Amino acid sequence: MIYFLVPIYSFLGFASNLLVENFSKKIKFYMYIFSYIPIIFALLYIAGLRDITVGTDTAHYRDIFNNPDDIEIGFQWFAEFIKYIGGNFHLFLFLFFFISLSLKVYAFKKVSLYPLLSICIYSSFWFLVYEMNGIRQGLALGFIALSYYFLSVNKNWYFYLSLLGAILFHYSALVFLPIIFIIKKKCTNLIFWIVLGTVVAFAYLGVTSFILEGLGTIIGVDLRLIERIISYQNNEAFNANILYSFSTFVRFVILFITFFFINRVHLSERTKNIFLWCALLNISVYLLFSEVEIIATRLSLYYRFYECFFLACLPNAFKGKVTKILIGFLLCLYALSQIIKTLAIPNNALVPYKSILF
Repeated sequence: MIYFLVPIYSFLGFASNLLVENFSKKIKFYMYIFSYIPIIFALLYIAGLRDITVGTDTAHYRDIFNNPDDIEIGFQWFAEFIKYIGGNFHLFLFLFFFISLSLKVYAFKKVSLYPLLSICIYSSFWFLVYEMNGIRQGLALGFIALSYYFLSVNKNWYFYLSLLGAILFHYSALVFLPIIFIIKKKCTNLIFWIVLGTVVAFAYLGVTSFILEGLGTIIGVDLRLIERIISYQNNEAFNANILYSFSTFVRFVILFITFFFINRVHLSERTKNIFLWCALLNISVYLLFSEVEIIATRLSLYYRFYECFFLACLPNAFKGKVTKILIGFLLCLYALSQIIKTLAIPNNALVPYKSILF
């Protein structure tokens, strides 16, 4: 299956680079090229050159491309530019994904201790759901990935610009704005447990409807984001309660892995604080909106993206190359399980895969 190739190859690249880290610069350079180039080309082929029948939203985005009126302005501008230079939807799709992938890979290289493991994790459900289907949120995540980097190096104005880029392609990215103010406070153990305990209590009491009504009153239901939120809340196809789901269990596992291992990885104190806050905000947003599944997953998505950075750093928390490779292998298995789970969704439109070239 084509979707399994990139995470497996990424893990093998990670292991190979780890084994030759003490070799000459020439050997490390060739290993670097041998690792990254095939991965980049494979991802560009799979997502950028796919047929419109691949992905549940692809054909719909073709229709929007032809008439980009009721969509985020960034999408409109990009669509009009492609048509202005004489391009069609296939060129639009390829360049759209090329930008999204470039932003993420650049951010992985800058922030992650093991970028190839970041790519391994990203190439699972992140890739299938937000590059093969919800491409607007996929590109928004590319700008969010860049925002993580600017946060880590304390470049606030660049953070605002990258966040603006994300919002232009998906309005929900606005939810990531508070992070720049929140990280000014260190996420101590006491703060972590108080916030988590409070959020769990509120989630158990069921406060989603109250929060949505409050947002509608404060911001105004005429805004596009609030309109969509309310429409999802009233749609039985999207408003499943996921508080006691397996997905919630997995999020808690990753949250506690972050909490207990964050100080064992060799990252700057600022970056550790960012990751810990993002882990906490991810679970908080998810739980507070857990009564409506699609809202909980979409609004927590930008904070959850820290996983692509931090989980890839986990091997650094252990000594010995064999142990590090083992941790990387477990992360690869996690990525593969996410792919299997995504492909198991009925009518996923991801299989059989078909390219415009063959």
